[in-house]
Amino acid sequence: MTDADGSFQISLGGIYGLNGSTVRGRVKCIFSISQKKIDKPSGLSSEPFMSKIASLFQCKINYTRFNALVFQAQADGKHHLIRSYFDKYPLMTSKHLNYLCFLQGLNYLTKRLSDKEIFEIRAIKNSMNDKRTSFS
Repeated sequence: MTDADGSFQISLGGIYGLNGSTVRGRVKCIFSISQKKIDKPSGLSSEPFMSKIASLFQCKINYTRFNALVFQAQADGKHHLIRSYFDKYPLMTSKHLNYLCFLQGLNYLTKRLSDKEIFEIRAIKNSMNDKRTSFS
């Protein structure tokens, strides 16, 4: 399911972001899955299985205005759950490469970043998801 509808992201906030903020900088590593609330072909709700998956990663489901269910596992104390799951059940598509970038991003959590480290994390971000150019 993650290979199709999951996402790994790294976010830079505060003074690390590009918005000129004066708020202390923060790196966030986020794993999420999104599903339509009701599956059109079957008419069944996605809520039961999404609740179980969200529970596995100890996070809550959010309901979006687009009739979708989304959970985001982003709390620093929960990343070990994500790592242990995907180390045991590896992804089979290029999403695995995004997971590896996600793991690199975890090294920058809770640190006050130098300019060099900000450049490094931006480079990691710019090699993920639809910006990926290397698939080896």
